[in-house]
Parts: sequence; structure tokens; C-alpha cells
Amino acid sequence: MAKDLELHLMDGAGPAGEIAVRDLAALTTALQDLAIRIGRDVLKAPGPGRTKQYMEEYAELRLRAVEGGSTVLKFSKGPTDKLDVGIPEQQAADLRFWEIVEAIREDRRPGWATDLIAESVAKFVGALRDTAPRATLCDSTHSAVEIDSGRIHVETWTSKRVQTETQMKATGRLEKVDLRSHEFRVRDDVGLAVDLKHVEDDVAAAKLVGQWVSAIGDGVLASGRLVALVNVAIEMLPDPARGLEKDEVLTVAELLESAPGPDADAGLDLSDEEFAAFLEAASA
Repeated sequence: MAKDLELHLMDGAGPAGEIAVRDLAALTTALQDLAIRIGRDVLKAPGPGRTKQYMEEYAELRLRAVEGGSTVLKFSKGPTDKLDVGIPEQQAADLRFWEIVEAIREDRRPGWATDLIAESVAKFVGALRDTAPRATLCDSTHSAVEIDSGRIHVETWTSKRVQTETQMKATGRLEKVDLRSHEFRVRDDVGLAVDLKHVEDDVAAAKLVGQWVSAIGDGVLASGRLVALVNVAIEMLPDPARGLEKDEVLTVAELLESAPGPDADAGLDLSDEEFAAFLEAASA
């Protein structure tokens, strides 16, 4: 049950279809570690076990080809000798892997990402920055996620997070809900996201997805920036963009009727000297 995974490196310094061995090793090692650590985190099962072994087999990457078109690294992911029967943990690991890929694109560390996962992401991000200005990652079931390497920061994944006991507030649009983990996310009007952990009355809060909300909880800071709230209460707010919308829609005819027409008495107010100069220029 192998799946294809493609990493497309664009505008790199080397010839198309080639990659320095050093960069290849850094990218592939970090990507492999990331997939394995996400699988382990989903399981949270210490010690050996058949399910854990299966998850690690599912996370295994094999480099299948290096192709041109800039440089495309093609991987096979997962075992080749097992039936295509997904287990819930496998599906959860796959969802979290692509959530991490989206978070890399957004230069944002999800609140659920453990230090080990963040360590692998930081290595992958650093390798991307050293290898190519732009990259995309996709597989057979996920469209390409484009990453602007110059705009992502290793510090996003390495900065120490500090949970305060101070109540802080984040406002924005509620865009993510995970009722199993009680985790949500809110994004403000400039694109900054704050993860919400342990949301109170999460079933009611889930009905507010897509709405503008206020979230209050214990602040979690990274490099002095609010990145998460814990033990959160969510309240719906009026959408600030709604006041900018016009309820009245005018037809073309109404717009033309309201527009000022030509004024017979209007014209240029010229002095005698300016008028004489105009006549002289017109007759030249």
C-alpha cells in the first residue's frame, strides 16, 4: 500500500534535475523523521507493538526518482506488501502530516506539535531554505502546497513556548475545529493564527466555524508573540467587514440617472489674455 509523495524544488542554484548530496541528505532525513514522529505521536504507545510497527512502516519513505522540471524528488511512502486498508491512526497521522505542511507554508507552529515534531520541522525548513527559494509538496490525494522558502523561519519551530497565567484575548474568524482534541484555531484579518486548546463547551463553539469570534484564555507566547490560548471561552462577535457592505444594489439605469450630465452654462473661465492666446494657438 505505497503512496507517492513529490517534493518539487524550484529556482535552486544547481542544474535542473540535480541536487547536492548534502542537501538531499538533509531534506530526506528531516522529512523521514517528521513522518515517523507524527505517527508515534498519534499512537502515543510506548514500547514495541504491532500497531506501532505498522505505523512506522507506513511512514517509511523510499526515494524513487530525481527528475527535471527544476528538481523533483519522487518518493514512495508506506509498505508495498500490505492491503490498502486504512486504520484510524494511519488516517490521523496522514491528516496531521498535511496540517504540518500547511503550517510550514503559513510559517506557523500548531499548538499540538510536540517538541520532537517541531525539531524535525525545523530541520526540514532549514534544509528547504538552503536548497531552493520555492518548493511544493504533494501526493496522489493532496494538491500541491507551495512553500516560499524565503518567508519561512526556523525560529517558528525552535522558539521556546511559554504558557502564562495571564488571560489574553484573540479575535478573528474561527476556522478549525477538532472535537476529539478540543482544539480550535482563530485567524485575524491580517492572516495571523492563534491555536485554541481545551475549548469550553466545544460542541456549541463548533457551530461558530466561519464566524468572527473572541477567544479568551491563558496565553502561550513564543518570542513574545501570542501563538496559543489554553482553557478557552469563545464568544461570537459581529463581523467587522459586514458594516462595509452596501445592502442597496443600484441598477445601471439608476446609476446613470444619478450621474451629473453636461451643463450648458459650464465652461472654462478664461481671462481676455488667455482667450486671445487660445485663439492664436488654434489658428496656427
